[in-house]
Amino acid sequence: MRPTPHLRLMPEDAPLPHAAPELVDSYRRLADVFHEVLAEQSLDALLVRIADALHDLIPHDTLTIYEADEAQAVLTPVLARDQWADEIMQTTIRFDEGITGRVAGSRQAALVNQAHLDPRVRFVPGTPIDPEALISIPLIARAQIKGVLNIYRVGEEAFFDEAEFELARRFSDAAALALDNAQIRARLEHQARTDSLTGLFNHRSFHERLLHALHDASRTHSPVAVLMLDIDDFKRVNDVHGHGVGDELLRLLADALRSCVRPEDVVCRLGGEEFGVIMPSCDAIDATQVAERVLGRLAELDFAGVGPRTVSIGVSLGPEHAMNPRELTACAEAAMMTAKARGKNRIVLYDEGETERPHSRVNPRAVRSIAHMKMLQSLSGKLNRLNDVREIGDEIAAELRSLIDYHNCRVFVVDGEILVPVAFLGEFTAETAALPLELLRAHVGEGITGRCAATGESLLIGDAANCEFGSRIPGTPVIEESLLAVPLRYGARVVGVIVVSKLGLDQFDEDDVRLLEVLAGHAAVAVENASLYESARREAESATTLLEFGRELATASSLDEIFGRIAELTAALLGSPQTSVWMADDEGWLVPRKLHGHSAEEVGTVENVRFRVPASQRKPGAALEPFVIGPEHRAHLGDLPLDPAVSYAVAPLVVDRQNGCIVAALPEGDFDERELRMLGGLAQQARLAIANASNYEGLERSFVSTVEALANALEAKDEYTSSHTRWITDLALRVGSRLEQDERSLKRLELGALLHDIGKIGIPSVILSKPGRLTAEERALIETHPALGERIIAPIDRLLEVRAIVRHCHERWDGRGYPDGISGEDIPLEARIVFVCDAYHAMTTDRPYRKRLSHPEAVRRLLDASGTQFDPRVVQAALAVLDERR
Repeated sequence: MRPTPHLRLMPEDAPLPHAAPELVDSYRRLADVFHEVLAEQSLDALLVRIADALHDLIPHDTLTIYEADEAQAVLTPVLARDQWADEIMQTTIRFDEGITGRVAGSRQAALVNQAHLDPRVRFVPGTPIDPEALISIPLIARAQIKGVLNIYRVGEEAFFDEAEFELARRFSDAAALALDNAQIRARLEHQARTDSLTGLFNHRSFHERLLHALHDASRTHSPVAVLMLDIDDFKRVNDVHGHGVGDELLRLLADALRSCVRPEDVVCRLGGEEFGVIMPSCDAIDATQVAERVLGRLAELDFAGVGPRTVSIGVSLGPEHAMNPRELTACAEAAMMTAKARGKNRIVLYDEGETERPHSRVNPRAVRSIAHMKMLQSLSGKLNRLNDVREIGDEIAAELRSLIDYHNCRVFVVDGEILVPVAFLGEFTAETAALPLELLRAHVGEGITGRCAATGESLLIGDAANCEFGSRIPGTPVIEESLLAVPLRYGARVVGVIVVSKLGLDQFDEDDVRLLEVLAGHAAVAVENASLYESARREAESATTLLEFGRELATASSLDEIFGRIAELTAALLGSPQTSVWMADDEGWLVPRKLHGHSAEEVGTVENVRFRVPASQRKPGAALEPFVIGPEHRAHLGDLPLDPAVSYAVAPLVVDRQNGCIVAALPEGDFDERELRMLGGLAQQARLAIANASNYEGLERSFVSTVEALANALEAKDEYTSSHTRWITDLALRVGSRLEQDERSLKRLELGALLHDIGKIGIPSVILSKPGRLTAEERALIETHPALGERIIAPIDRLLEVRAIVRHCHERWDGRGYPDGISGEDIPLEARIVFVCDAYHAMTTDRPYRKRLSHPEAVRRLLDASGTQFDPRVVQAALAVLDERR
């Protein structure tokens, strides 16, 4: 059986109503695949990503990706997923050969079921001839062919359909673009690493390669040699013969260097007429022999128009002379300058006591000092541009590595009594290279780092394992290690510490201490500035958060909604997994008003919890500062349903002498004074919102009571309708809730039900109480009361949304009601609810013109009129509510 594709494009003639959803989903998934493929940057990884993504989209048995050389008209396989991958990878295809070659030449995709029978087929030598189906797609980007993508299904019944073919073609667009981007990136990276004139590695690559070579040398205990070469009197060549001849001379020297060094050696052009060679696992004798070959090779060459040329060569060895790239390079440069001073065209091995420059002597320690000064100048500029302490720490660690071949470097900032690690570069040991950064966290005064922070003095520790005040990091073994810890002092305060480690004993000297102390001076200013910036940013962020919190609460329309938003927003802003709001009830017990993030079982438990507020907290002026309840406080809290492993932050609330609090389970990670202050700010905003909502609800209750009193005054005119309005209102609210009306709609419904007959104030009592049938004139007068009721409440702005309910509470579902004769959904839902409730109450109460009907009879009449006089949905809801009440 043919595998089912995970993604299918719908055929064009599919019926649109059924095809559209699947088509949209197909394109959405294809877009996701495009994003994944285009996000890959490494060329090798990209080929694998393309193969994986295509297998997910279109299941197949084998796949081959070819790279195209359009100039040579040749396809070269770059990835094969096949049992015969070795044979496939060894076979190139010309553009005019086989199905694949023709696809490349014509730039037209091909779907070939039974490809083994196709006359164009060309089989890879050494592979079997199996029945197979083939999709071959050219990969084209920016009007250039980048390659060909082939997928196969093997077997007598194997085939691909047109939808899969179309999908493969669309996928190839993204694959081609991704390949093009990766090739461009690889080309740009190569250009960034190489010198455009000679094709050698450039200055940047020289230092990167030298750093790696020194690390390997440290691990394998083998030497590394550096050759520094400078063409003698090169300026005269440019001045006399021109820069074109000078460039040609540089290219010829590059070729000569390549021919003289070993395959594993790295040749670089450092700039101008200066060249460098990195020679791994090479001692002084081997390095000198290579340098002599270079001199001999140049002596054999006669540069046209220029004559023979010579070079001066300096040689330095790591770790003998230095163990970081800049110092080792400076040593080689000093040796090269000594060669020039001694007459040029010679080789000099670096020796601290015998370095010299033409016409001058060089202080040996100046070599290292110059490198230090360059690094400090560069670092100072970089640190001044950073506002994040972690970025500052990373920059310090990275720059130091170029001067000190450390095992690891750690940068800390002081936060109260805690040393917080902000950067780590290097390794702990080979076995513990991936320990979490948080394991480095320490207290001021604890261990070597803490002692440095407490005293404000640099510490040079030759044997850290046996230091009397040292402490071992959990999870790390005891090793021979030297440590250098330097404080970051800002005025009289220590704002951080830099710690550098080397494997072995007594690996640091006073020059290293001076270097780190100067660096620490720059770093301390940067850390302090970044801390001030971060503090200001966080305060601004807190203010903005509190403002948004207040705005969110201001839009809530009821106390219950406010409690819900307080719980939800507090959880979101603090990252708390569980929050709750507690308020005192009428008896003074704290009870939960809203829970957020709790399971159904937890909700059932917590909702039954009540506890007293301590007498000290009930007094005016009692402390309202937020505080933290930790596991250590459990014994003093009785049977409160708190997780014993979790700490909780509590913010007290006092609203009009009513006590309450916000409780938030602390999230994992940092929860410091800032978060606690923010919780206090949230509680203050919550207190104001609760007070405003309480005042509003008090006014609302007063307003509703006034409306109800007005309705009662109307009922007093007719002994038969006494308590009629309140009964209808209660039933209408239950029906509205059954119909899932929101709180705002229920409030409108309540007012509308209370006022639905207010217009009867304008109807003579004799008509309202008439025991017999009404005349046509009397009925016409009665039917004016909805419009009259609307006019009565029209001047009251608070009742603007209620007017339509009062006017239309006697409209029929079929449009035969009054006063406007509207029908169906045009009638406000609240008016339809009042109409049904009013009718039921009228039928089941005594009236001047008849005795009350039984409940079953009233129900029967409601059902009979459902769909004509009444909204069927409202009738069903009303009957359900009535059944619950009986």
